[in-house]
Amino acid sequence: MRKENQFNSDSNYPENFWPKILTLLCIGAFIYWVMTSQNADKTLDQYLFDPILRLFDRIKINNFS
Repeated sequence: MRKENQFNSDSNYPENFWPKILTLLCIGAFIYWVMTSQNADKTLDQYLFDPILRLFDRIKINNFS
């Protein structure tokens, strides 16, 4: 009979250590990009805020019709 290896996590790291680190690094890279890019405001408007505002407008129109 073969003994199965059990994964023992390192006690020095919490269970969700790497996802937290990756999230913080992505947030830091995003903030760096926004602070250093010359056209970050236009890009954010085009790809982030405008689609959200269009969705809100669509919801508002559908609810009142």
